[in-house]
Amino acid sequence: MRFLWRIAGVAYEQLVVFRRQWMWIAQSLVMVVCFTILASAWGGLEALRHMTVALLLASGWGVGLNSAAQWIGYDRIMGEYERRVASPLTPAEYILGSVLGSFIPLFVSELPLVLLVAAMAGISLSGLLLVVLLSVVATFLGLFLSLSVILRIKNPMNISAVTNPLYTVTTLLPPVFYSPLVLPEPLRSLCAAIPTAALVDMGKALTGHLHAYPLWVSALSVAAWLSATLVLMLKKLEWGHE
Repeated sequence: MRFLWRIAGVAYEQLVVFRRQWMWIAQSLVMVVCFTILASAWGGLEALRHMTVALLLASGWGVGLNSAAQWIGYDRIMGEYERRVASPLTPAEYILGSVLGSFIPLFVSELPLVLLVAAMAGISLSGLLLVVLLSVVATFLGLFLSLSVILRIKNPMNISAVTNPLYTVTTLLPPVFYSPLVLPEPLRSLCAAIPTAALVDMGKALTGHLHAYPLWVSALSVAAWLSATLVLMLKKLEWGHE
């Protein structure tokens, strides 16, 4: 039971930061509204279905890759990391608390609007729940990837200078906010190896909408990325040996 309190303690510490810097949440809400308007205006209901799935998964990805990873990265720069190592916290509790503290405010703030858009787009509650669960997977995958890069940078002065471009490259270039079906072969098939593209295509398959790859292909791609980035992160996430 104590481990739950320790996770909650780390999460609460981060929630306080979000409460003081609420513009991050406002920015996220504005993005949801803008993308919803753009999708419905240019592509109708089919585009709105795609955008609902893409926004949920891109948000989860951003929470891990940007918010939680920055939190851990800045802890290392500011010397806070050593204090946590000396505490009763385990690495798993520290990571889970960081993810939870980043995920809750953004998810709760976006949820009412996402539910409304999903209803407009004809996405069932069961399908939406599956996408939400998949966004949790996206959060951890984004975190593992980001930390596997951040933890290898010597003397980083600005973590966001690494995570922000990484988020942009992994969400705007691949087929995340557009369908892989518009790409020619073999580029379309190669995009299945990109984690964000595979996640969004999985989300569309789980909601019963048009998707580019067989579900097992996307799932295999995501599982491979999870395994590889977890190993790379753990090699540098030293805990008590620095």
